[in-house]
Amino acid sequence: MMRIHGFWPSWRRRLAPARKQRQSLSCAKRCNGDVGSTFLHARDNINHRKYAAGKEQMRPSTAGSVHTVPAILVFLALSAAVDATVVTTCKAAADSDKRVDYNFCVLELGKHHDSLDADTWGLAKMATKVGAGDAENAVADINTLLSKAGTDAKRIGVLVKCQLLYRDVEIAFEGAYDSINVRNYAAGKKEVVLATSLAHQCDDAFAKIAVPSPLKQHSLFTMKIAVICTAITNLIK
Repeated sequence: MMRIHGFWPSWRRRLAPARKQRQSLSCAKRCNGDVGSTFLHARDNINHRKYAAGKEQMRPSTAGSVHTVPAILVFLALSAAVDATVVTTCKAAADSDKRVDYNFCVLELGKHHDSLDADTWGLAKMATKVGAGDAENAVADINTLLSKAGTDAKRIGVLVKCQLLYRDVEIAFEGAYDSINVRNYAAGKKEVVLATSLAHQCDDAFAKIAVPSPLKQHSLFTMKIAVICTAITNLIK
């Protein structure tokens, strides 16, 4: 089945690393209560683009100058915290489907540059982008493995098969994005199930030649993000 992918290519690049939210929260707990509260409010103002208010709250008082350096460090950590929408949506998804890995959900969706402005519908589409991005990474890893000297013919055959499979995984996630984007949620969920099946076929191909799959992390990633995408899609009102 042919698909038109006109909406797709703008985000197909490596997702930038992000700090984990728990590091930010841990940092917040160690700071003085009043100072921590001040910088939490400043963080919220800046996140909502109220820059003047945020800068005013960042201005240190003479009495509190002793806390200025650690407070600034706290603010920098908190400003990198994952948006509340990602946290609450991942929690709701995990509550609705026990297969959802909450920490994985927050980490992967929180990396995306659009997460601050995304609603539940947007996060479901974002999950498909994350899945397709990892499939693209899997193809790159396969190309690296194929270029290694000394790889036997059996492994080369399986790697070539997996290369095709992960290209189809990427297409399946693209199809899921297109379907969810037009609010055809049933079709979108079928596509992410297909993506998981294709990734598992790669692992099975390695099992048939009694070789551990060097791409197992990608099939696991595909499964996790597919479950997350399905659970979040089910939350859309």
